[in-house]
Amino acid sequence: METVDEATRLFGKGLALIKRGYPAEAMECLEQVIRLGHRGSACYSWLGVAMARSKWDMAKAEEFCKMAVKKEFYVPQYYINLAEVYKLRGNKVKAIETLETGLELDSENKAILKELYKFGARRRPVIPILSRENPINKELGIILSKKRKKQ
Repeated sequence: METVDEATRLFGKGLALIKRGYPAEAMECLEQVIRLGHRGSACYSWLGVAMARSKWDMAKAEEFCKMAVKKEFYVPQYYINLAEVYKLRGNKVKAIETLETGLELDSENKAILKELYKFGARRRPVIPILSRENPINKELGIILSKKRKKQ
């Protein structure tokens, strides 16, 4: 029971350190959680972010985040974390694709939409075979956008 409490404390401390801008210190906390035997997807996902932000082992950071997404594909934050690792590795296209994959599970997820907005990414055209500038696509896009805002 003591290790569970310690792991929970260290995980919380690790997240706080990431949010405050201390990824290397967060990495130490999250690695301790794993050494204590608690190998949850959340720990691996956030460890990946900490590693990428501290420019540690980018390939391992990506691997950890992918592992979390694969194990618990229904957690939107893991897609955001993986996208951040891709972005830090210089792969904007892969980052946007990852966020779009997360949107396929929850098309109205505000956190993912916010991250896509930061990239300047837009939703796919309503009718993909027509260009984005096509008047039909424009009009349908406006209608759907207004409908989404009302919900």
